[in-house]
Amino acid sequence: MGKSFAYLVPIVLHALAHQGDGPVVVSTRTIALQEQLEQKDLPFLHAVLPLEWSSVTAVGRSHYVCLRRMHLAERERRSLFDDRSREAQLDRVVEWARQSHGGLRFELTEPVDDEVWEEVRAEQGNCLYKACPHYDACPYQRARRRLDSAQLIVVNHALYCADVALRMAGARFLPEHRVVVFDEAHHLERVATEALGARLSLGTVLWQLRRLRPRRSRAGLIERAGSSRAAVLLDDTRTAAEAFFAMLHARAERAGAGRGRQLALEADDVLEDPVSAPLVEFAAELHAAAAKFTEVDLRTELQARARSLQGLGAAMAALRGPCSAETVRWIEVDARGASLHAAPLEVGAALARHVFAAPRSAVLVSATLEPGDDPQLTWLRDRLGVGERADAMRLGSPFDYRRNVRVRIPDAMPDPAREPDAFLRRCRDEVRERVLRNGGRALVLCTSWSFVRAIRDELAAPLADAGIALLVQGDAPIRDLLRRKLAEPTSVFVGTESLWEGIDVPGEALTLVIVTRLPFAQPDHPLTRARLRAIEARGGDPFTEHSLPEAVLRFRQGFGRLVRRADDRGEVVVLDPRARTKGYGRAFLAALPDGVMADDGDGVV
Repeated sequence: MGKSFAYLVPIVLHALAHQGDGPVVVSTRTIALQEQLEQKDLPFLHAVLPLEWSSVTAVGRSHYVCLRRMHLAERERRSLFDDRSREAQLDRVVEWARQSHGGLRFELTEPVDDEVWEEVRAEQGNCLYKACPHYDACPYQRARRRLDSAQLIVVNHALYCADVALRMAGARFLPEHRVVVFDEAHHLERVATEALGARLSLGTVLWQLRRLRPRRSRAGLIERAGSSRAAVLLDDTRTAAEAFFAMLHARAERAGAGRGRQLALEADDVLEDPVSAPLVEFAAELHAAAAKFTEVDLRTELQARARSLQGLGAAMAALRGPCSAETVRWIEVDARGASLHAAPLEVGAALARHVFAAPRSAVLVSATLEPGDDPQLTWLRDRLGVGERADAMRLGSPFDYRRNVRVRIPDAMPDPAREPDAFLRRCRDEVRERVLRNGGRALVLCTSWSFVRAIRDELAAPLADAGIALLVQGDAPIRDLLRRKLAEPTSVFVGTESLWEGIDVPGEALTLVIVTRLPFAQPDHPLTRARLRAIEARGGDPFTEHSLPEAVLRFRQGFGRLVRRADDRGEVVVLDPRARTKGYGRAFLAALPDGVMADDGDGVV
């Protein structure tokens, strides 16, 4: 029995036995895993359990089409879109909505641009509720009604953590519930950090402004508002935002934080803010203009966009500083320019109060909940704020690792920290030789994009000569690359962070996993640095309490790509010699499943 059935059966029974306590909630890592439960596991249980019970899958509001906004976009298409191709996409959405039962974006048979979907999606603050003529047929409201009556609700971590943020502000999305199960719970801290943090970029501001006036059109909603002052304020806001984010970019570059890097901001650092004032004034002018509209749809649309501008102004005011010592802020630079970020130093207190507090019961499930020999899950308890109240259980794997898996650690590899160039050269040679010897059927896991590019360059010609396809993360969406990997079993898949977990390639399509380097996270990210300093300040060891456990956990996840079912077999090759030569290397090997043997090709390590 897989872990999903192991928790689904008892929580269904619990929901039926405690129907007055509200629904039971299951939270998965991604929408894709939600779909797996909805389309595969739950239908099976509905068929085999001799019980009547209801389940529903919940996704965020913006995934649903809003019928009122869609019809408004039809009428206002010339003021919303500045090219005919997007008008054609809108026509496809309208036709699809007539036939769709769920009204969810991912049900579209042909994709549409974000700019089109943004004009037809359901939005918080842009809803007439029961006053809407489409209320009864509204896909989102129908989903809400199913949500309120369901006994089992399936969400994803991002949606659940967004609900936590709402609850902290006195609102909520999910119904009150007393039981929640987190699958792939080792992601919970990261997702909660993102949900409780904030990010602001020039693109975010300009997107809101474009919604009022398309880039090449002067006939947007701002002109329909009939306010010359609003038009001036739109231009003033754009100019101020461009100047502000250019200043952030220049500041980061002066400090040496170029593309792909971050510049930490001190808690008492206050940024000059030319943007908040015009944003707030612009929003007030839009509210005043909206009040003059007699047409409900346009009035509601303008009011919603005014509230969005107010939200941007509030976010800017909060991000500019100063902030508390419990908040970490930084400037980040990428190909699109500079952005401003904030995140909580730790999320344990918020989760302890809003997720794990009585009377709610929570179950945390994962194949990699703990980094090694930690049967009481102390490391996870501390980070998530679970405390000592929880019971812990570790169940063994049904797979025969001793018979089916071998871990190889080649001898005499250069140390990647002391001899990075020599290590890269040897890695290129080792990967090429082992992949060709295996006839492809491989996954190569890297820890940086530069390593991905180096391995790609090394493998391209010899794999082409051997008739083996080379799939490289970044060349196409991972979903498409994974589909090709399954369709072409001999192919070789090379990538970085996203491939260490969450991909499922059973059988002969994957018999070799190569770990190029132990997956230590870069310690220079401002949030990581702040968390390491906090550990040190309380007398702890940042390496053993943070850096090493995270790396061991990621290593376990990478190892887990090889064996997905009982008859899978193959090798995991670890090219980083520190797994043997450093004292902390024992933590990586000890974290492997019972029965796994590691050797250098000549004998057991």
